[in-house]
Amino acid sequence: MTEQGRLVTALRSIAAEVETAQAWNTTSRAMVGERIVTVFGSARGKRGQPSYELARELGTALAERGWTAVTGGGPGIMQAVRDGSGDTLSRAVRIEIPGEEPETELDSTRSIIVGTFALRKLLLTHDIDALFVLPGGLGTFDELFEVLTHQVLDRLHPFPVILMQPEGIHIWDAWLRFMDEHVVRPGLLDASALSHVVIAKNVEDALALAESATPWTGAADDALTGRTEEGPQAAVPAAAAGQVS
Repeated sequence: MTEQGRLVTALRSIAAEVETAQAWNTTSRAMVGERIVTVFGSARGKRGQPSYELARELGTALAERGWTAVTGGGPGIMQAVRDGSGDTLSRAVRIEIPGEEPETELDSTRSIIVGTFALRKLLLTHDIDALFVLPGGLGTFDELFEVLTHQVLDRLHPFPVILMQPEGIHIWDAWLRFMDEHVVRPGLLDASALSHVVIAKNVEDALALAESATPWTGAADDALTGRTEEGPQAAVPAAAAGQVS
């Protein structure tokens, strides 16, 4: 098969997958709790580690409030959140990665396996009320940067981004310091792009930040255009628009 033929085959596969994802999303979202949030974090986290235990505690607290927790469905932090929140209030958008199989799997109404990271991230981040991010590697940072970019470009509404930092770990302190010193101050990014990004060192503070935000009430996003049936999604602050390069 030629390179052009492979591209056409891949695009057709993606198109078919989008239809399946839309159907699953409609069914799954009909069963959500009071609010719906997404949690990012490392697939390499182990039981007993500070980040894992903080994620499990977060999942438990979310379930106590009747909030639905969406993860990437893998092991590590994703498993920890499911351990805490339980099956009923958990959702998973999985992609099959060798060596990253989850310990437990949700039923087909609460979990879906997709073939591309782009579709996975879209399903994880549209129409949510808050995003919690625990320490992670390249995948976690990729997901975080994509969310921030889409918010600045008005492709996602400005839900709060809460960076969960366990005691003794300073990953988010260091990251925000880097962004301020080497990206914002040189004029490569407007500071307003990070105005809704906050660090929380415990679950109580993290949930207080999420609860202070207005719940998202917009129509479901169009999977390809990023628009809702009611028009464009709620805008980020005007000063932030178009400042990402």
